Order: sequence, then C-alpha cells, then structure tokens
Amino acid sequence: MERSVSLISFGKHQLWIYVIVVLSVFFPGCTPKNQDVPTIKKGILDLSGWDFSQNPEVSLRGESFFYWKQWPIDENNNFVPGLLKSVDTINWPTALWIQKIDEGRGYGTFRFLVKRTDMQNSVMLTLPRCFAAAQVWINDSKVISHGQISKNPDNERIDGRPLRFELPNEQILDVMLLVSNHKHRKGGGFALRSRIQETKYFINKNKTKPLIEGIITFLILLFGVYQILNFFSFPKYPYFLYFGLFCLFGASRQLFVGEALIYHFIPEISFEVIQKIRYIGYYGALGSVMMYHFSLFPGYFSLKFIRFCVIIPVLGILYVIITPVFYATYSALLFQIFGFYVVLLGFYHIILAVRHKKPYAKGILISMIVTGCILVNDLLNAMLVIQTEYLINYGLLLYVGFQIILNNRIQLQTEKQLVKLSTDIEELSDRITEKEEEVSELRSETFQQLKSKEKLVENLKKVASNDESISIQNLIAGLKSELLEDSQLTLIKNDIETLNYEFAQRIKKIHPNLTKTDLEICIYLRMSLGRKEIARLRFTSIEAVKKSRSRLRKKMNLSKDINLEEYIKSI
Repeated sequence: MERSVSLISFGKHQLWIYVIVVLSVFFPGCTPKNQDVPTIKKGILDLSGWDFSQNPEVSLRGESFFYWKQWPIDENNNFVPGLLKSVDTINWPTALWIQKIDEGRGYGTFRFLVKRTDMQNSVMLTLPRCFAAAQVWINDSKVISHGQISKNPDNERIDGRPLRFELPNEQILDVMLLVSNHKHRKGGGFALRSRIQETKYFINKNKTKPLIEGIITFLILLFGVYQILNFFSFPKYPYFLYFGLFCLFGASRQLFVGEALIYHFIPEISFEVIQKIRYIGYYGALGSVMMYHFSLFPGYFSLKFIRFCVIIPVLGILYVIITPVFYATYSALLFQIFGFYVVLLGFYHIILAVRHKKPYAKGILISMIVTGCILVNDLLNAMLVIQTEYLINYGLLLYVGFQIILNNRIQLQTEKQLVKLSTDIEELSDRITEKEEEVSELRSETFQQLKSKEKLVENLKKVASNDESISIQNLIAGLKSELLEDSQLTLIKNDIETLNYEFAQRIKKIHPNLTKTDLEICIYLRMSLGRKEIARLRFTSIEAVKKSRSRLRKKMNLSKDINLEEYIKSI
C-alpha cells in the first residue's frame, strides 16, 4: 500500500484550512481593545463615561472590598450594614477568597460601588461561575438568592448555575455579594470572567446559546454511541471503543460545565453531583484518549507503562465517587498536572508515529494542534488575556468529528489491506500447491527413471557375465522402445489437451482455483481413463493420481454422494 493514502495526503488544501481555523481563533482576541475600560478602584467601579449603546459590556476588574467571615445580616435575618467592620480587598475577575485566606470553607461578603450617569440602557451583572451559595443585596435591598447561604455546612445549598440579575436603574449602586462555601477547595467567590452587560445585548447574545450547546453535546454523545457500535461490529479495532468512551465522557462533562446545561433537564440537581460528574468526565476522558492513541499506534510504550497511565484516572474516578465533594476537589490540581502530561505524551506519541511515517499520523497531529490551540484560546479567554468567545464546545466537536472520519478511513484502509493480504495468501497458496505438484511429478518421473536405470544395470550385469538371455542388441532395442513410448505418450498428451481446450476453459470459469495439473486430471477423467492409464500418461504413480482426485473434490466442494467423473462429464 502506498503511503500517499495517508490522510495528510489529502494534502495542502486541508493544511491551509486548519491554518485558517487557528488564525480565526486567535486574531479576534488579539485585536486592539479600548484602553479606557473602567476598573474597580478602591471599591468603586465608575461607569459614568461608559456608553453601553456603543460598548454593550464591561468586565469586572480591579480591587473590591472583602469582609472575611462577616455578613450584614444579624441573628434575626435583619440587614445591618454596620456588622461589616474588618475590611480587606480582593482582586477581580477571579474573585475567590482562597487568594487571601488559607481556608477553603467559610463565608464572607464581596462589596463594590457602581456609579452610572447613563440611565437609558438597562444593564445586568453576569457571574458565570459561583463556587458558593450567594445572596445579592443592592442599596440595602435583597435582589436575588443563589442557592442557600449558611454558616452551617449541613444547611448550605450551592447552586452551580451562572448568577445573573438586572441592576437597579439608579446612579449609585452599593452591591454586596454575601457568599458561603463548604464544598470547594478554592473557597467561595466567583471564577471566570464576570461582566456588566446591556440587557438587550445579553438576551440577544444568549438566545440560542443553550440550544447550540445542547446540539453540540448531543452530537458528541451520538458520535460516541456510533463509535462503540462500530467496535461491536469490528471488535478487532479497539480504537473505536476507546474513542467512543472518550466521546461519552466528553459529552457528560460538557453537559455539566459552562452554562450547566444539565439544569435545563434536572433543575433540582445538587452542586455535589455536578462537581463529581465533572471530575469523572475529565478523568475518564484522559484515560480513554490515552488508550485511543495507544491502540492507533501500538508498540511505542510497554504494557506496564500503559497500565500505569490508565490506573491513575481510574483511581481518580474512584476517589471522586467515594470522598465528599470538598475533598474530591483537592484531586483537581493533581489531575490538571496529569492532564498536561497526557497532552505532552500524546504529542510525543504522534510525533514518533509521524517520524516513522505511520499512515494518518500527520492528520492526527494537525487535529491535535488545532484542538490544542482552541483549548489555549479558552484558557487565555478565561484569564482575560484575550477577548474572544469560548470555543471549547466547538473545538471538542471539531476534534471528535475529525477523528471519527479518520477512524472510519483507517478501518476501511485496514480492511482493504486485509482483503489484499488474503488474496495474496490465496495466490501464494496456489503457487505452493502448483510447486508441490511439480515436485511430485518430478519425484514420480525420477522414480520411473531410476527403475529403468536399475533394469538397465541388471541387464548390463548379465551381459558382463555372458548371460545368453540378454545381449547388447536387446538392450539397445529396449531403450529405443522406451524412448519411442515416452515420445508417443507426450504426443498423445498434447493431442488430448488440444482436443479438450474448450472443456478446460469451461471448467476453469466454474472453478477458477484449479491448477494446470488439476485441469489435466479433469480431462483424463472426462475421457474415462483409469488411474493406471492416467499415471502412465503423467509419468507418475497410481498413489499420486489418487491424491490428485481427492484434492479435486475438495477444490470443487463436492459432497461424498456426488460422483467426481459424472460431475466432470456434465460440464
């Protein structure tokens, strides 16, 4: 098989497509931004000069106030701002108290002022991920509860959905975010990028987002089932199974991250369940994608090493299932490092395959590079290094779709190779059979020649001993007779083959696997010749003719109740 069948041999056009994809991912985020974006300074976000009609969103950045283990709520649930006394600051956009406090469990209040002069546009605060239960108070009035805050872990209920609410249409807003956390090691607060957005802009932007995420997740889930069904149809290709499992784990994680699509189907699902399934999806995907690459290009790593790499995610899944969610979150750092190691190992593995010119290795390498770029884009976007929309869903779908096409191509190409190999084996088997027949004929002819020579030697001994029963003239006459008989037999064979040429062609069409020797035997059987006569014509033994007849029955797939001679004569 030519190496040009390699996927990258679909060539330069596809390479340029991937380059364009990568550029389209990064260029929008690298374009210059307005440098006068307002930030939180000394606990105040001044939006007085910000026009939401022209710039419909602004990110929360800077330092807000933070009150550790302080709420403006007294024992009778009355709002008392005077209870907030010991103030500290905390940095946004990732405003998690773990950056200030060593404890993950606890409670506190995040606070900042918002100044506005443009009252024409309604705006809302969007906090995409909360690692806490929360209550929002603005200008001494409670706006929204997100889960149930509590100083007691047993009474706390964290809601994993994004926290979004419309800001009152007032010039000065005293925003207090009361949070409690006993479920996550990073402490309470708000991860990812929080923003104040113009309401209509937010609504229009998010109209189809849950639908798109749902479709993408469903497609990945469907692709995973399709790959596993392929494995049951072609069990000799384990990469179908491993990639199918990767898709299922990936789809489950997509269902429980980001906008937490699972809440659209199960609104009352607990934060603990969501967190556990997030980690299980992550660890399961790591193990299955490793096995996928190992099965695509086997032989680069020892079996012990592969088992070690798979045992770690399995132990991670068991740890997450068994331990309370707060302790389960401590495994995230270890497995983030392990995930980075898996990515590096995957690139190393594929690069080795490319160097050894393995089919489709270049295509997989390009797919991994593009997917890696999208993941990096997602990470940089979360860190506010660039300003692009999250592309992780699209990136995963792109990677899955590409690999499924690749898997099917590999399977089809392998099937073609197996068919070709099977044909080559059959042809080689036929050649071996022909050679065996030729050797058998040569052996039989040599046996006949030896018998003639032995007889000649005996006669010569008689001549030497003056035996009157034999003479030189008799020897010469006997040799001439044998040569004449052999010559006549050769002529008869040629005449028989010429007269039966059409018959030989007919039987060859019906049984294309017959050799030259098989065709000769068929012709002699058609002429009703016996074993002794056939042996004489072929200069072979009667036992050899018997074996040839038995071989013919097998090649023609004749049952025991069918007479070989009658079947041949019927053709």
